[in-house]
Amino acid sequence: MGPDSFCGELSFVKATGSGCQIHRETTGRYVVSHPQQPQARLMAATLAGAYAACRTWEQRAALTNPLP
Repeated sequence: MGPDSFCGELSFVKATGSGCQIHRETTGRYVVSHPQQPQARLMAATLAGAYAACRTWEQRAALTNPLP
């Protein structure tokens, strides 16, 4: 899903330590993505919601790729 699939132009906001990326549309919504799942993008109404989505990705990655 590319930026054309959203209503507004995307502006980069933040990248977390795990690689999760947060962008903001010109409409005010947040778009969350992760390089490990480039086709998956989540929408969030608030920045707090975007961070929560990143945290979910981090938890899933920890479950599927546990440390040795």
